[in-house]
Amino acid sequence: MTNSRKASPRPTSRPELLAPAGGQASWAAALAAGADAVYVGLNHFSARAYAENFTLAELKGLIEESRRCGVRVYLAFNSLIKESELAEAFKTVCAVSEMAPDAFILQDMGLAALCRQHAPQIPLHASTLMAAHTLDGLSTLANAGFSRVVLPRELNLGEIAHLSRRGAIGVETFVHGALCFSFSGLCLMSSFLGGRSALRGGCTQPCRRYYQNAGRRKNFFSLSDLIGLSFIPELKRLPIAALKIEGRMKGPDYVGQVVRAYKLMLDAPEDNQREAFDEALSILRLIPGRPGGPGFIPGDPFVPGLWETQNASGLKIGRLRPTGNGQGTLTLLTPLKLLDRLRFSDEADDTQAYKLRKMVRGGTEVDSADAGDEVTLSIGDPASPPPATDVFKIGSGSLEKELFASEPVKRLKLHAKNYSPPPAPPTPPGLAKDKGAVATSPGRSQPLWLWLDGFDHIQEMLKLRPRKIIVPLTAENAKKLGQYRKLLSPYSNLVWSLPPLLLGRAQEKVRKEAKKLIEAGHRDFMISNLGQITLLGRLHNGLKLWADHRLGVLNHLSGKAFHDLGVTGVTLSMECDQETLLKLSQAAFPGGVLMYLYGRPALFTARYRPPNLKRGPVVSQRGEKFWPSEDGDAFILQSEHRVFIGGLLKSPKPRGFVGLIVDLRQEPNPVEAGRRVRKAIDQGRGSPGLSFNYKRGLQ
Repeated sequence: MTNSRKASPRPTSRPELLAPAGGQASWAAALAAGADAVYVGLNHFSARAYAENFTLAELKGLIEESRRCGVRVYLAFNSLIKESELAEAFKTVCAVSEMAPDAFILQDMGLAALCRQHAPQIPLHASTLMAAHTLDGLSTLANAGFSRVVLPRELNLGEIAHLSRRGAIGVETFVHGALCFSFSGLCLMSSFLGGRSALRGGCTQPCRRYYQNAGRRKNFFSLSDLIGLSFIPELKRLPIAALKIEGRMKGPDYVGQVVRAYKLMLDAPEDNQREAFDEALSILRLIPGRPGGPGFIPGDPFVPGLWETQNASGLKIGRLRPTGNGQGTLTLLTPLKLLDRLRFSDEADDTQAYKLRKMVRGGTEVDSADAGDEVTLSIGDPASPPPATDVFKIGSGSLEKELFASEPVKRLKLHAKNYSPPPAPPTPPGLAKDKGAVATSPGRSQPLWLWLDGFDHIQEMLKLRPRKIIVPLTAENAKKLGQYRKLLSPYSNLVWSLPPLLLGRAQEKVRKEAKKLIEAGHRDFMISNLGQITLLGRLHNGLKLWADHRLGVLNHLSGKAFHDLGVTGVTLSMECDQETLLKLSQAAFPGGVLMYLYGRPALFTARYRPPNLKRGPVVSQRGEKFWPSEDGDAFILQSEHRVFIGGLLKSPKPRGFVGLIVDLRQEPNPVEAGRRVRKAIDQGRGSPGLSFNYKRGLQ
């Protein structure tokens, strides 16, 4: 294996090849395989919290050694930041600024503001979790100081081409790796089920699990891995800054082999594409991972799931036959070595992983075995042997051992050993953990913003004394408005909400309807994606734009950043816990602040509906029920249980508080639900419903 390579500039005729580096061995594998750039994360503030990641000292060594090899380093600083974490985030930004990585990859708008102020020389790249999927989204990011965006993995080739050719900033796009079911940045399922936020790196992968629907148990929401190898010739002809490989949770064998395969295709001349593709594909067939396909790239709205194939990630090595005493026998489909990391999954959907330390072939202990050999493995506790199950190789222990002893890793460790952190600058007063309280008392005034499907029950809803009525911006609702014009006068009481996804012709339809409403005198709109700031701002510069909970505001700097972009007020993230809300109540927001009190939020928001999902509920292994529905062109999955964050009724509010959102969309009886919530608010108490993360905390 080559331990290092000489610096070689990326050919200007193609995008850079950007590889994941979740740990030291994977980073060394990316260097050896010829990656142009790597993206890495720290032990905190990273959207891959379960990856090995790096300390500040290790990051210093990694940047120095990567630069020596001519490889760029992008720091994934892409977690949402809670108010209580701002002081630590500030110190981290200042420390990393001295190391000069080639870019920050960010999701949190408040953190972006910190980086612009305290590390202005480092370019900002917008994380895929910002869900920027339109030209307007790229324009908003440009106005916020970003120079590149990581496009969502759910876009097709035509959309990627459109954004790369006409976008206000550079783009990079994923070409290989795992696909989530929910659209990038729009998943609340993991947080809802246990407080581990996908937007903060703690995703428990609920879309990979088995669910019941119409008497069938399948993994309806588990997508095949993305393999975009066949589209490289078309992608490299586009003005794309980088082609990105997903996998900071993957081992060095995965990283090295995937980089080699895609580098073959990227560097192949036009007259050698077929040969390069065949060789690259043969490499990919030997790496640990789920079955793969082209994902959303071809433009077909149907993306194959895994309900008929394997769910576990890894290279299948055989079917285990338990023999007792913590051992099992199998016939190998691929070669196997001691120290390889294996995983098996049982029918109850539980998975276990372990490192292979003993293997017997023909009665003799061996260090390695070949495909076709029958071997006996020591696989765990004799008292609790695993059932018969498929076994997958998820990493090569021998390769990891070799890479940990490589020259790049040795030099990284030497840099890290000699690292002396710079003196921490004084924390700005506005970021101090203990700020002077500026909260407003909740008092008796709890202004309500009712979110409805339309105007069908508007007379009854107005009896609930709402401050504002929010309705989806659709042609149907705009047409019905005339029937209720007198009831809803003046228009300042009405807010039009935009859907989170505006793909294809949907964006132009919404733009036309918004223009008509603005011409008729409407000024209030609820946005659910940062691109809608630009979309609506181009129609009129005097609008009141209210950001919904999907914009991910967990700190006051994010609220200020959106206000600076023209947003009148923000809704705090639904993921907020009690501690974060208390801290936010001590912060000053320059604009209005809303809080989500009641509703059935979309936990999955996806671009397509699983084709084999039948009518009726989707039920988890623990008996939790979820109901499929639609939000504009998006497929959504909602919990059977409503959210009612009753603690908000008695908690102090931030300065600028303007109301509590009561979301009655898709309620079977919205009038009765509204009355129940209004009564609970008037009495200052909760109502039946889940408190989301309010009491249990947000991780």
